[in-house]
Amino acid sequence: MTKKNRHNNRRTPNLAVKRKPEPSRLTFSFFAFLAMAIFGAAIFFNFLAPDETQSSIDWSAKGVSARNAYHADNDQDFTVQEDEPLPEACAPLEPEITRMSDTIKSGDTPSTLLEGHLGLSEIYSLCNESKDHYPLENLRAGQPWTMIYSNTDLIGLEYEIDANERLIVALTDSGYEFRREAIPYDVETKTVSAVIQSSLFGAVTQAGESEELALRLGNVFAYDVDFTRDLREGDSFTVIIQKKYREGNFVGYGQLSAASFTNQGQTYYAYQYTDTKGNTAFYDQKGRPLRKAFLKSPLPFTRISSGYSMSRMHPILKYRRPHQAIDYSAPTGTPISTVADGVIAQVGSNNSQGRFVRVSHSNGYETIYNHMSKFAKVSKKGAKVKQGQVIGYVGSTGYSTGPHLDFRMRLNGKLINPLKLKTIPADPIAAKEMPSFNSAVAVFKAELEKPVQAAIEPQSASIN
Repeated sequence: MTKKNRHNNRRTPNLAVKRKPEPSRLTFSFFAFLAMAIFGAAIFFNFLAPDETQSSIDWSAKGVSARNAYHADNDQDFTVQEDEPLPEACAPLEPEITRMSDTIKSGDTPSTLLEGHLGLSEIYSLCNESKDHYPLENLRAGQPWTMIYSNTDLIGLEYEIDANERLIVALTDSGYEFRREAIPYDVETKTVSAVIQSSLFGAVTQAGESEELALRLGNVFAYDVDFTRDLREGDSFTVIIQKKYREGNFVGYGQLSAASFTNQGQTYYAYQYTDTKGNTAFYDQKGRPLRKAFLKSPLPFTRISSGYSMSRMHPILKYRRPHQAIDYSAPTGTPISTVADGVIAQVGSNNSQGRFVRVSHSNGYETIYNHMSKFAKVSKKGAKVKQGQVIGYVGSTGYSTGPHLDFRMRLNGKLINPLKLKTIPADPIAAKEMPSFNSAVAVFKAELEKPVQAAIEPQSASIN
């Protein structure tokens, strides 16, 4: 066998394999054109109607393909959840701002409140810089205190100085920033009326109001009505006053614009008015000030336990002697107010009077307040006091069988009966102020003159 035949014999097995015929160029071109047409149509229709559903499905398909490819490469089984949400890009998280509020307790100081948040030197610096705005050493028990955090970092403080104003402190990288601002309230002006059945406090609370309103009314009409001995069943009042709300909750009363009080058939009126000099006071309908030289009583809403007498059996000494004073029975600790402007002439204590304060007034008048449990801070010899200012507190020191105030009055050194003292009015509104005052009265007059209906729960009405 020749070499050529041997070569052909080696290739014979390969010749037995049937091969597919190669496609012609025309066929290849046809299929290529068809694929391009389909691809172009898909792009065209997707461009015309790109809805959110199709878009999300396309992105999901891409995500599934990518995950399948990943798991295929890692030779792992993978089950596709068609409704599985895709991860979203995460924006930087905003710091979480929280406010922690509490009330100042007895013994709290800036150091005890800020310990663990600021170092001692930082607390000292904070207190020192705060003095120009409000001294933090003067924190008062019962006042709200708020600490503001960014995540866990202390960034601010708030302290309510009183019912109207608060101190704001911001702790920044460059130091402390301070400001005082008014506390925001929602304010409504209301008319409240009631008929007195047993007491002013009872009538006010039956009207759904706070006892604070009774105190406000008592202070306004304290010159004309002795709420200890003059009040009668059937007396009535009407008051137009602002009610303050915070976050929907009642928190107290604002300006008392006008009021009327009917006592034993006589009606007294009070209108708050601010003159051109900025002086604010209450006046009657004719522009005469309600404020008199003397209050009717140093203790409103109490009872007289013993009156003025030239012959009274002394409850301790057990013999008759003059009692040239008015005894007001009241719980220990009840505030005692001076009945007129004056100067404290004496502060002392002895066996009979106990702790007492003597106040000198103009025109030769003096008032003495006996049996106090303690003195007010202002009660120092030579100190000037204003009418209605607290000078001490009811007690039972000295010759006393129970807590009460022994109140005495002298005129030119002679003891007189305080209940028989004629009121001395202050000066009326100036004539040039009367047109403005009359305009202010007209706003409220009709409301105050409406008859008050006796009811268990008198209604409150809004003033538009």
